[in-house]
Amino acid sequence: MNGEHPGSLMSIGEFSRYSGLSVRMLRHYAERGVLAPAEVDEFSGYRRYAAAQLRDAGRVRMLRDAGCGIPAIAELLPLFAAPDVLRPRLQLHLDELKAEAQRVADQQALAATLLDGLAARSTRLDVTERTFPALRVLYLRRTVADYPSEGPLWVDFRGPVAELTSRDPAAFGEVGGATYFDDEYRDADVEMAIWREYRGTSVPEGYEVVELPEQRVATVTHRGGFETINEATATAGSWVAQQGRTRVGPIFNVYVHGPGREPNPDNWVTEVNVPIAA
Repeated sequence: MNGEHPGSLMSIGEFSRYSGLSVRMLRHYAERGVLAPAEVDEFSGYRRYAAAQLRDAGRVRMLRDAGCGIPAIAELLPLFAAPDVLRPRLQLHLDELKAEAQRVADQQALAATLLDGLAARSTRLDVTERTFPALRVLYLRRTVADYPSEGPLWVDFRGPVAELTSRDPAAFGEVGGATYFDDEYRDADVEMAIWREYRGTSVPEGYEVVELPEQRVATVTHRGGFETINEATATAGSWVAQQGRTRVGPIFNVYVHGPGREPNPDNWVTEVNVPIAA
């Protein structure tokens, strides 16, 4: 009886009405040890709940509606008695929800791009064989978590660029890009370098000044956001294979008109370059 007078206990149906939890879910929660009845009749098996359990039932409902599964609810429910412990745990769950929401938003954006592509007349991507000139660049080479992590690298790059430009406004040229060193596409631990044409002499800690050699390349120009840039890479790769050419160096992008200058991805222009034997 857990100290409750029998008259103060509610049937499972009555408790369901007040708690906003279905009878089926109350039984399920009880089986998982989340919200056990105050009393179970040993002969009839009837379940009865105490009025004080309505508070816990409300918390269970809120945790459920906030996206917590039963294991998380079982973990978090007792922590309401220790708010200082519960707070960081709930913050972690919130951060996970935000990350998931961003993932879904990215999927929605890509689905919209695919849908727009079906409605629009297909535009053929052309391959241009050309000589990419030698360049002296300020160079930051790193192994990063994945390809989207290139963005944070550019954020890091802005500080030194701003500082060096304040000393010498002519230190940097207009050409900037990124080089990808792994022979195969990688889902994690991607080795890349970001760079920008550089005429200065100062070298910030962690950076290099590198002379990029003149190279013969197959170039495909991609217009728009980076979520569909693999179409350009695939077009270049198909051309190299069909022409019987050989890739002789890491693929690199040149950002002709990118996010650093233009917030609207529809206006971005990126050149995908595959070095080939002359």
